[in-house]
Amino acid sequence: MEYKVEVDFSPMYECVNSLIAFTNKQNHNALDAGKSWIRDVQHRFTPAKLQLMRDMMKATDHFTLAPYIWTCPGERSVNGFMDWLESLSTGELFDIASQFHMSVPSNLSSLRSQTLEVLREWNSQYFSQVHSVIIDELIREAEERRALLDGTNDKEVYEDATQGMRIYPTSKLKKIIMIPQYHARPFVTSTIFDEVIFTNYACDIMPTEPGRPDPKLLRLTRALSDETRLVILRLLAGKQLSFSEIVRKVKLSKSTIHYHLIFLRAAGLVLVHYDHKNTEYSLRLEALNKLPQQIDDYFHN
Repeated sequence: MEYKVEVDFSPMYECVNSLIAFTNKQNHNALDAGKSWIRDVQHRFTPAKLQLMRDMMKATDHFTLAPYIWTCPGERSVNGFMDWLESLSTGELFDIASQFHMSVPSNLSSLRSQTLEVLREWNSQYFSQVHSVIIDELIREAEERRALLDGTNDKEVYEDATQGMRIYPTSKLKKIIMIPQYHARPFVTSTIFDEVIFTNYACDIMPTEPGRPDPKLLRLTRALSDETRLVILRLLAGKQLSFSEIVRKVKLSKSTIHYHLIFLRAAGLVLVHYDHKNTEYSLRLEALNKLPQQIDDYFHN
């Protein structure tokens, strides 16, 4: 059974993704925005507020907003969505969750309230002041990506946007919803349900300074500049391996292999094969084949 791919965007998605990028310390070293962005944002909050935000984000870790943003029938601005979410009764919250077969706790209403408290603080002190060009460009990216879909090329458009994610059909999967995101670059993240998958894909929407290499070229050259990452790519040439198999063959810790895979994924050098049960990796030659032309374009343009 084939699934369909759709593209969606509203500022609320980016508000949530920027907050997750900020509070998830584990990924700070790999963020394109760098630790300088983290430091700049931290100055906007008191230490007590920062700790409260981190505690509440941890407490609401399993309460995902993507299905609610997708479902919201009215204005999906940040304030418009939050007002709508706050107005939902407990029964309505559970009704939406059940549509996506979400596993939700009995304190769903409390999780909603905690999440809104954090989001309102985040929006007040940071996201409402984000340059409007970022939102405008994300809207444009969504429109252009949506225009590429012609009913026959769903998988190809998805794989290109995600730099190598390949989702295989299942008897239940009906739809993949692609959402462009900027703050959490270069990460591609998915929230997976039986019938629907929400995928936030990284996109470089802001122009590169004259004379500077574009982000895609930087990610490629950085990914290829490390011995361990080259070893991983050699292992993946012509075969698919699971994460555990890569760990076993390279003989490094899981956390180290995870770190290296982040860079390889960001550069588009790895295909991720996902069939709703297992995840395997293989070499994505397409990215390597484009490297000489990218270097030539940078040197001569």
